[in-house]
Formats: sequence, structure tokens, C-alpha cells
Amino acid sequence: MKKLGRGTAIVIAVFLFLLILIFCSWRWFSVRNGRVLAGFASPTFPYSDYSIAELEKIYPQYIENNAPTVQSPEETHQKFLAALKKGDFDEAVNCCFREGDRVGMKTRLDDIKSKGNLSVMIGDLNTELKSDLVQNMRASYTYRVFQDGKTYINSISFIKSEDGIWYIESL
Repeated sequence: MKKLGRGTAIVIAVFLFLLILIFCSWRWFSVRNGRVLAGFASPTFPYSDYSIAELEKIYPQYIENNAPTVQSPEETHQKFLAALKKGDFDEAVNCCFREGDRVGMKTRLDDIKSKGNLSVMIGDLNTELKSDLVQNMRASYTYRVFQDGKTYINSISFIKSEDGIWYIESL
């Protein structure tokens, strides 16, 4: 057997070092990429993990709302209907919708009134609600609308605030 020369041994050592470096880099990238895909790390180099504060901002946790009920969905429905009958849209949205939904709903009510459909809306909503699904934070109710000799079933969704008030989420 022939002995390897010093130059050949250095070339093999460098080659093995580069091979190990490539493998370790590939392995590191695979692990980091998995964390990025799972949503635990930043998608930009060096793919560092998010802090707890950053994770809470990206993925907010909603606590279960076990607050005692102060205003039930049925009470909210009645208050909304009474305010509509008076034509007081400010009262209708303030008592029955979450703060972020109020402006949009008031605009929608103004549009319904301008098209002459407010009395139709009041007539449709002036009925008994039937509980469809009630959970800790969300509730869905149905009501029947009679129009042109046909019966239609519509629904109202409610969401419970941390103060125990059930607000209308959608009509």
C-alpha cells in the first residue's frame, strides 16, 4: 500500500470538513424551516424563535367567557326592536352591538330606512326568537318570516361581552 502524501491528506480532510459542514447546515435549516412552518419562528434569516410576547400577539388566546349574564339575547333583541320602532338608531346600535360594529350597523340601518324597508325589517324582527345554539360566548337564534304566503327562517347571532351583555353579532 502506498502512503498518502501530505497534500492528499489535507484535501481529504478539507473535503470531509466541507461535507460535514454542508450536512450540519442542511440539518439546521431543516429544523429552522420546520419551526417557521409551524409558526414558532420568524420567516427571515436567521429564523429566530418568537418570544412569548410575540407569539401572544400573533396568536391571541381567547379566554372562555363565564361572566354571569346581565342582558340575555332575548332582552337584546327586544331592546333593539323597541329602538327601531322609535326610529332611534343611536339607541339601537349602542344597546345592542359591540363598539366596533356600531358605526357600520348605523350606516346599514340608515340605508334600510332610506330605501323604505325599515317597516319591513321591524315586521320581520317582531317575532319570537327560537334558541338554536347557545354556548358560553356565542348564541344563535332563528325566527320565522312570512312573506308572499311563504315561510322563511332567518337567524340572528349573538356574542357575549366580558361584562355579561349579549350583543347582536349578525342579523
